[in-house]
Amino acid sequence: MLKRFLYLDEPKLADYVSALEGGLRNSRELKSVRGGKKDAGIDAKVARGSIEHSEQSEETVSLTDTSHARFERLLELATAAPDASGWIEILDAEEGLKDAGFGAMISVECDAYVPDIIKALTPQGGLAEALGQVEAFLPYAETFELDVSGMPSKKEIDAVKGVSQLLGGKLVVVGELDDSEWRIAGQLDPSHIRDSDIEGRVIIIGKIMKKWEAEKWKPLLALPGSSLLPRNQRRVLERTRPEAGQEDQYLEGPAVMIEVLAIYR
Repeated sequence: MLKRFLYLDEPKLADYVSALEGGLRNSRELKSVRGGKKDAGIDAKVARGSIEHSEQSEETVSLTDTSHARFERLLELATAAPDASGWIEILDAEEGLKDAGFGAMISVECDAYVPDIIKALTPQGGLAEALGQVEAFLPYAETFELDVSGMPSKKEIDAVKGVSQLLGGKLVVVGELDDSEWRIAGQLDPSHIRDSDIEGRVIIIGKIMKKWEAEKWKPLLALPGSSLLPRNQRRVLERTRPEAGQEDQYLEGPAVMIEVLAIYR
């Protein structure tokens, strides 16, 4: 299968391949030798025969070790030694994810999307910029005694802008599996995104960091690996069902949080 990577964390890839191979190759050379025989005739008064000359040509090809090549080797090595690599290809989510433990490297085919709340808070989402414009307008509204009762307060604006800055352009991707309540989620570093069109049918590969059961909720802005909320606040939110209309700001279990290595089609 030819892979088109939408996301690939190359430093993690290099670490994983190095661990399985006992080192990291930079390049390799392939040599091919082609040989043949050629007859040279001899004509003399006392003898007639032939002499065979051996002809050989050698070709050397130098190949750079690319990220695609490393990824293919990782898949080959991981699937060949699942005990050492912790490799699990999730074919049955109900059994595969239920039994997978911390640190397992999983491969999952799923429908991926970026939650709207995360999209809005990224610089590309424009929410922080729009609120900045509202903030700039508020003094004029007060001067002209305009009704601003339906507009966010400065405190609310500062809170949203602060969260957007802490998020730092990072995305959270959620994957929904076929015929299963299980979902996976992972944070994406924007420097490793290769294609902005991440949503849709994809294969996600990553290492399990945390699992939570049904009827438990994790706020999307404070998933494991993020630090947008203090630990005690996260625990309170995890034990509390979201209020009506706020469900899309949480990820309901059963679910796993992964450290994403790659997303591809």
